[in-house]
Amino acid sequence: MYKFEKLPQLVDKRGKLVHKGSYSKRTKTITTRVWHHSLTKLSAGGSKIESFADFHVRTNGWPEIAYHLIIDPKHVVNGKATIYYCVDISKKSYHVGNSNNIGLGICVIGDYQTDKLTDPTVHSIVDLHKALVADGIGKYDKAHNEMPGYSWKACCVFDYNKAFKDVLDDMLPGSKQPDPVPGLYTIQEGDTFWSIALKDGKEGIIVEDLIAANPGVDPSKLKVGQTIKFGSAQNSYTPKPETPKKDQSEYKYPLPSGILKTGSTDKTGIKQLQNALNAVYFKCGTADGIYGAKTKDAVTRFQKVYLPYEIDGVYGRNTKIKLKAVLKSKGY
Repeated sequence: MYKFEKLPQLVDKRGKLVHKGSYSKRTKTITTRVWHHSLTKLSAGGSKIESFADFHVRTNGWPEIAYHLIIDPKHVVNGKATIYYCVDISKKSYHVGNSNNIGLGICVIGDYQTDKLTDPTVHSIVDLHKALVADGIGKYDKAHNEMPGYSWKACCVFDYNKAFKDVLDDMLPGSKQPDPVPGLYTIQEGDTFWSIALKDGKEGIIVEDLIAANPGVDPSKLKVGQTIKFGSAQNSYTPKPETPKKDQSEYKYPLPSGILKTGSTDKTGIKQLQNALNAVYFKCGTADGIYGAKTKDAVTRFQKVYLPYEIDGVYGRNTKIKLKAVLKSKGY
């Protein structure tokens, strides 16, 4: 047993969080302890490991939660923040792209662009770091945005070295503000449109922008080394404030509002949905205004590709947003 596993504030959560399968085993030795912060404010209800696991598995489509170890400032034991052991360190989890094989993923819950590190949190980071060093797990400590291909990440912008200067000399270099988002981005291991999109970044690039700007790219079949439009995708879907949005009726394939599902009687709306699905190659047969098995199947197939966290065969607000983005990416 490793020394870090014997820390009194550590709770073993391996295999106890939502998962679909398992990460593969490492084929290389851990060289780098990669420090993340969750970019979710401590005051937010979703700032907890269960929510992270749900997002990583159901939305990003990863087998398990991304981080091996998570430090939770909101749960304190004997003056120290709880440390959750979420993924076995022998596994190559998805948290730092092409460096997954040599990186140990450690996440401190909070958005330290605004949140403040608490004493219990610092104590646990120090304890964990000392134990990992004693265990010989990794040689270097780096922030997420110091890893290859991630200089644009709004991650770890707080200064670890300053925070721990009395106890962790030379732990990490001084904090560095993220670089500008690159116009083009090369896909790394584990990347999805959902994990790439800068939901919390200053540029505000969203999944719909990536879909609209990359019409020839299937989000469910990204390949390592593939190049996509990234920074240049900004506002591809959402017009700039000064650009008025077109009324739905002006589009070639206008989309209905509200909810449509098996048994719905809005024939006009169902026909609009069927025409739109057929146009983006999620075939559902002749647009007959009946929400039958073929239409439900087409909606389900569309959701599997573009809404992996919401697969129910029901057309609603989120499905409309994604379908509108895909139509736009096809020039409609």
